[in-house]
Amino acid sequence: MEDKKVLNPQQIEAIEHGEGPLLIIAGAGTGKTTVVTERIKYLITQKNISPSEILALTFTEKAALEMETRVDEALPLGYANLWISTFHSFGERILRDEAINIGLNPHYRLLTEAESIQLFRQNLFNFDLNYFRPLGNPTKFIDGILQHFSRLKDEDISPEEYLFWVEKKKKENKEDPAQEEEIAKYEELAKAYQAYEELKAKEGLMDFSDLIANVLKLFRDRPNILKHYQEKFKYILVDEFQDTNYAQYMLIKTLAPPSNKANLTVVGDDSQSIYKFRGAAVSNILQFMEDYPWAKKIVLLQNYRSTQTILDSAYQLIKHNDPDTLEAKLGISKNLKKQREVPEFPIEFYLADRVENEAEIVAAKILELSEQYSYKDFAILVRANNHADPFIRELARKGIPYQFLGPGMLFRQPEVKDLIAYLSVLYNFENNVAMYRLLSMDFWQISGRELAEILNFSKKLNLSLFETCEEIVKQNGDFSGSVKNLGKINLSPETLKTLDKLVKMIYRHLERAKTQTAGQILYYFLEDSGLIKSLLDYKSPQDERKVQNIAKFFDKLKTYEVNHEDASIYAVVDYLNLSLELGESPLAADIDWVENNAVNILTVHSAKGLEFPVVFLVNLVSQRFPTTERKEKIPLPEELVKEILPQGDYHIEEERRLFYVGMTRAKDRLFFTAANYYGEGKREKKVSPFVVEALGELKIKDSALKAKDNQLSIFDFKPLSEIQNSKFKIQNLPISYLSYSQIDTFNTCPLQYKYRYILRIPTPPSAALSFGDTIHQTMRDFYQRAIAGQNPTREDLMKILEENWSPLGYPSKAHEEKYKKEGKKLLTYYFDHVYDPKKLPIALEQTFSVKIAPDLKVGGKIDRIDKTPTGYEIIDYKTGKSPTQKDVEKDLQLALYALAAVDGTLTYMGILEKIPKSEEVKVSFYFFDDQKLISTIKKAEDFQTLKEELKKKAQQISESNFLPTPGKHCDFCEYRLICEAWS
Repeated sequence: MEDKKVLNPQQIEAIEHGEGPLLIIAGAGTGKTTVVTERIKYLITQKNISPSEILALTFTEKAALEMETRVDEALPLGYANLWISTFHSFGERILRDEAINIGLNPHYRLLTEAESIQLFRQNLFNFDLNYFRPLGNPTKFIDGILQHFSRLKDEDISPEEYLFWVEKKKKENKEDPAQEEEIAKYEELAKAYQAYEELKAKEGLMDFSDLIANVLKLFRDRPNILKHYQEKFKYILVDEFQDTNYAQYMLIKTLAPPSNKANLTVVGDDSQSIYKFRGAAVSNILQFMEDYPWAKKIVLLQNYRSTQTILDSAYQLIKHNDPDTLEAKLGISKNLKKQREVPEFPIEFYLADRVENEAEIVAAKILELSEQYSYKDFAILVRANNHADPFIRELARKGIPYQFLGPGMLFRQPEVKDLIAYLSVLYNFENNVAMYRLLSMDFWQISGRELAEILNFSKKLNLSLFETCEEIVKQNGDFSGSVKNLGKINLSPETLKTLDKLVKMIYRHLERAKTQTAGQILYYFLEDSGLIKSLLDYKSPQDERKVQNIAKFFDKLKTYEVNHEDASIYAVVDYLNLSLELGESPLAADIDWVENNAVNILTVHSAKGLEFPVVFLVNLVSQRFPTTERKEKIPLPEELVKEILPQGDYHIEEERRLFYVGMTRAKDRLFFTAANYYGEGKREKKVSPFVVEALGELKIKDSALKAKDNQLSIFDFKPLSEIQNSKFKIQNLPISYLSYSQIDTFNTCPLQYKYRYILRIPTPPSAALSFGDTIHQTMRDFYQRAIAGQNPTREDLMKILEENWSPLGYPSKAHEEKYKKEGKKLLTYYFDHVYDPKKLPIALEQTFSVKIAPDLKVGGKIDRIDKTPTGYEIIDYKTGKSPTQKDVEKDLQLALYALAAVDGTLTYMGILEKIPKSEEVKVSFYFFDDQKLISTIKKAEDFQTLKEELKKKAQQISESNFLPTPGKHCDFCEYRLICEAWS
């Protein structure tokens, strides 16, 4: 879209549409994101609509982030509290504020798929199951049952509705024994569905499908709350509308009831619908046309991305989905026309003998074109994550830089698998695979020959690998006097010392594991082994990436520890094994894309919304693309499905749309590749029918013949010399966001900033931080109940403290109990002497983001905002002792909070009225240790200097060498053991 200099008439018509519903059918590359963001800007700047009155919903975090960024860049104060989010994030935001109104815990915990299975498994025998809990394998149906429940939520079917349907079917089929048996299964499921929902509500838990279902329940049960949000959101925009499910559509329809005055804009393209149940690609758009017959319809056909050759072939392909298309149903044309004047190249198809030859053809083509393009301009699109390996190996062999980040890949990164292996050894000494991986780590410098020797002795001794290492250490490598008289093991003295260190460390950590969490044990492993120092000696971006992956893994463990009473190595290893089995990804994976100068390898699903000058669609054979259809384990009865299902083969149609998405990611060049054989398969694969549909038979034959001359010879496999990397340094790091904590850390020590915010090296939790977090959360929950009119008592406050208490970070149980006693004492005093039920806050834990410069924002979270007779007071809680009044007046954190109010950010959020420049804002710290409130006044004119200082600080961090600043603070630094400056 960057090639487009001006908006076309259809885009302008969509952007400047007045009142009433609007349907925008936007083909690939037609600038739909531009239209949505420009419409938001138009409403704010031309129609004077407050940003907080606009709701923009999209399907993925990636799309929401892009929209947010574009709007932010265009508005003087940024997007502030414009509601741009995914459906699930929107649901969560509403429920955090309102769940209490339908009897749900507003501090519910969101379950991952693996955690849902764990929960169901733990309560399996509390459900009234028979067929779906077979005695021989009681857990057999668990994942199928949970998928079934999720599908029911997607179709907006409550447990009560499901049970009602079952009762109806029972009456209708009284005389039919075969049907009775089938209905009995559904009755089992309906009862389990109801019981599972009750269990989650009781435990304060939700899964992702609950976020939409419970918001719908809230709006249906509490009309006054629905009315509030209907009046709040004057304009609603929905992107990727074709992929929304029935429940999400009902949510939109509830917020914007059908009428010719409904300010609802939906943007979609049925050709790019790749997430719909049973391929119901046109369902929502057709339903929208029926529900909102007044809607204006605009079709965007001008493509700003691809060449006409690519567009024509993609159109030729997608026409095979007729009559299940909007073109056929609405009688419109969706034949896209190019707007870029660039050379046209034919789509080339290469057919190789084996997948290794296919990967070599792709790598050779990239090298050939690398004189015209940067490596980041290339994308290899695979249908599934496990199809990427041959291409990764070939690019590595040729020295071509690449990046591959697919869903679920964090747990499969080598450095993360090493940590999982260590936990697995502690979990079970008999796990030889995990122990072998542990011994194989480069860090230990045990040679391949020595590993083979240890394995050999393991077989001779008939012991596990761990027990063998234990025996080797006991015998100091000499088994001459043993029963089997095996003689000396051929290991170097260094390796014998390493094994001694490793065995002792495992026993030491196993002892600690009785009382400490898996995350803490892994931290000790990094520290005791010296691995953490080794990791920090990085010599390339790849080495830095390893540190970041380990940091992400620790973040995942921290989340698990906070949310689970049992965070022992046993519980965590069970959870990790289940996650690996499910291929479950960390929650942040889909927005964690980094633009390096490297070839991009990703799935077609992940490529949605992206574009690349050169695209390779690979593995184009039947059973790979299209894949074999995977049936639902427990199908939803068709009469319960509320969407319009397609007439044709919905699986092939869905795969064809996915192929279309892959093709339309390409800007200049598009290549198709396939092989006759994959893996050890002896049967020759058939070329994908989609290749034939896109190119035609004749073109396939021509290009396939051309590929025959491009096969590999044995000489192509000679090893290439290793790429030499100089010591990798972080230079001119772009700083687009700063918080008070980041600034304070950098001012204390630039190296500490680097460890914490760039490399994100994990640190064990501390008692002080854990206690501070608990007090903050307790105060938030207490005041939320007070604001909701529940009149909480002192006893309620103590109960809330218990609910929020985290045992993390305390060195002993006695230490933890001492802190808890102190917490009760502080909060009791606060309730008796400070709390006033007539003076309640107007906002709690309010995030803010102030735009200091076009490319710099400063943000944070305000604990509390109070209305006072003369204005407003911003309050931040502290659990330490109070400083002097002079220190508070100079405090940067309070200055940033005041800046957020004076700058207008909090006004955008609908909290404060506009504060004129002549007025003041009161900012305060409340110190629990002294039970003292210390305040200062900040004025609008104070902030220009502050803004300039913040810009300079961002530049200073960007250009920093991150050298340490030794001082007294070093003795309390979490990173002192890996810092050479500390001695």
